[in-house]
Amino acid sequence: MNIDAITPTVKTQLQEFEKAFAEILRSQVPLADKIVQYISELKGKRLRPALVFLSAQLHGILTDKAMDAAVVVELLHTATLIHDDVVDNSVLRRGHPTVNSLWDNRISILVGDLLFSRTLTAVLNLKSQEALSILSECANRITEGELLQVEHERDYRLEESVYYDLVAKKTAALFSACCELGALATQADAAARERMKRFGECLGIAFQIKDDLLDYAGDAALLGKPVGNDIRENKITLPLIHALTQADEQQREEIIRLLEQDEVGEDKVKMIVRFVQEMGGLSYAENVARSYAEQAHEIIQSYPESRAKSSLITLAQFAISREN
Repeated sequence: MNIDAITPTVKTQLQEFEKAFAEILRSQVPLADKIVQYISELKGKRLRPALVFLSAQLHGILTDKAMDAAVVVELLHTATLIHDDVVDNSVLRRGHPTVNSLWDNRISILVGDLLFSRTLTAVLNLKSQEALSILSECANRITEGELLQVEHERDYRLEESVYYDLVAKKTAALFSACCELGALATQADAAARERMKRFGECLGIAFQIKDDLLDYAGDAALLGKPVGNDIRENKITLPLIHALTQADEQQREEIIRLLEQDEVGEDKVKMIVRFVQEMGGLSYAENVARSYAEQAHEIIQSYPESRAKSSLITLAQFAISREN
């Protein structure tokens, strides 16, 4: 299922968004223009712009402010992905070569910086101190999340509370900002904005936990990357954290020894995946993701019935039922 099927109520806005996004990505530097053109053709789910539009529509009539906010959040998201791929030495994203694998890390960093500068330009169109505060907080949280992830790389005794902090910063921060900016675009009051901020936070955490689950039990063809990639990249996610806490000391130390090896071969990846399944890591993470999706649902339950509300509820369900 794609976003257009879930959010028909903002389909027109998403189509207009593609034009606005392509326009702001244009550069007069041929190399930069070639790369950003490549990036624009690899569009993902466009979930974040959809959240801006739906949050705005939930509170009133869509205006140009919502479009400006949608462009800002997608620029910020795209810039962070490019830098993420450099940090993680990723070669594939959505089944396609990453910018750093096609060009190099130096160019990738500079293109990411270019997109950050375009983000600042787009922020000016919002003409809102509140929007600037939301985006500033969001950018700070994302950066802290990246540093937190690096700090805890290969930390196989990572506490669950640290994992939630990392996920809230790396993923949920932008979901939260999207929803709050959407409400702000229609001049919604502070209480409504806070509600949407919490909705986005819960939705983002559920979405990321589902991502972590798909790495253990997804379809590589649908994911656009190999299953077990987090294990190969030494990323410690909720299914593994829970499995390690449930294992006895001997099992735990044996798995950690495998994880600590410089290269984890395919046989060992399969062994670790099987261990996580047997220790209940997948079912535990599924329950946690479902709980956050339900919290998101509850937060907007008080709103009157509308197509926007229905779409947001469906998105919360999609976050935990999707296959890629």
